[in-house]
Amino acid sequence: MYLVDYTVLFLSLAVVLLIGWLSGKKRNQSSAEFLMAGKSINRLQAGLSMAATDFGGSGLIGAIGYCYVCGMSGIWWNLAAAPAFLIVGLLFSRRFNRMDGATLPDYFGRRYSPAVKYLTSLMHVCTNIASLSVQFTVSCTVLSTVTGLSIRVSLIISMLLVLFLTSGGLRAVVNTDATLFIIIVISVLLTTAFSLRAGGGLSNISRALPEGFLRLDQLGAWTPLSWILLCTLSYATNQNYIQRMVSAKDEGTAVFGALFTAGFYLIISVALGLIGISATYLLPDISDTNAVFPEMMIRYFPHGLLGLGLASVFAATISTGTSVLHATVTLISTDLWKPTVGKAADDRAELLVSRLAVIVTALFSLALSLFFNNIISVIYIAGLFYAVSAFMPMLFGMYTRFVTAKAALWSIVITVAASLLWEYAPQLRPGALADLPSNAFGLIVSAVVLLLGSWVDRRIHHTA
Repeated sequence: MYLVDYTVLFLSLAVVLLIGWLSGKKRNQSSAEFLMAGKSINRLQAGLSMAATDFGGSGLIGAIGYCYVCGMSGIWWNLAAAPAFLIVGLLFSRRFNRMDGATLPDYFGRRYSPAVKYLTSLMHVCTNIASLSVQFTVSCTVLSTVTGLSIRVSLIISMLLVLFLTSGGLRAVVNTDATLFIIIVISVLLTTAFSLRAGGGLSNISRALPEGFLRLDQLGAWTPLSWILLCTLSYATNQNYIQRMVSAKDEGTAVFGALFTAGFYLIISVALGLIGISATYLLPDISDTNAVFPEMMIRYFPHGLLGLGLASVFAATISTGTSVLHATVTLISTDLWKPTVGKAADDRAELLVSRLAVIVTALFSLALSLFFNNIISVIYIAGLFYAVSAFMPMLFGMYTRFVTAKAALWSIVITVAASLLWEYAPQLRPGALADLPSNAFGLIVSAVVLLLGSWVDRRIHHTA
């Protein structure tokens, strides 16, 4: 990188940091403002922030690397998000906006029992910490590849950026997400153009690639369906997204945020697929797929724009990292600390605990990031841990009064165990169901246990 590249990179990050500092400096006067932005997020903030929140390191680096290996079929890793956000926007966003509580576990506590609340909150925190560690891994890998800095130094830089932006509260996170989203879109579109030009155009690239490399059906049917299901479960249960819908100023804003993100994924997934297949043609010998995007930037970006390209990687990972970190802090403060040891604490104490939780969570995720290599695998398994078990209790809890607290608790416990067993012990699967994804199997188990358990529970109480 030349001086002009570093200048563009640092100027881009400086703008983001300035917006985060100003947003946090003006309004963070209470815990409600810090955690929920006073429930005043507008449509522009909701749309740009939700899109930037979801499009993180796995969506950029992981997806390009996947397309590098699998061809255009790899775009399903991002394209699956479009129907998922459409479903969430139409079916759940209005209910989230008027939900009595700041988090889904908090809703579970009111709808079912404190035990359900604490269990789901703990699982969600664990899932988010794993997700945050992935964002640190991606950003430090790219920074190290492009600049030559050590992995340890790159990790610390990435963590400090996320930590600073999150310390301003949700309003700072949302406003910086909107800025980061713009950087992401510009950089991805430029990379697409540079990649196709370097390969002599799409027609020239396609002639040199293996047969079927441009088709969208190379992964079969189960894998895309599983990813769509994974996204739907995640967006409908994950605090990172729910927080945007809960804090939106009205129901229409909550719906708009989800639908805007669905439209964004229709465009961005195709652009990333084109980058991935161009890299297959131009750089066929890359062994680490996480390095595909940074290598493309180094070789084919003109100097000056290379700094913007690196800024886009930080934009993708930082926007998701700040959202995940802030959501985790909200869960810790609202669902775990306040109902237990913080019962008698005032608002200032809650705000202090929230700020301390930002630091502790970031440091813990930083340590874990040293142990993860496969981005997509980590995200998928983390989803089995929480989203699959929480979706059915949320769905039935919102739309019917039939399900009971005991059934909800048992369904969560049994679903987690069954999903992980199905994933890690494939030899136990019946032949006819051998290809059934773990999240689909877990969802079936959850529904059966929830409905059957509620029926038995009601019969026992009726008989008694």
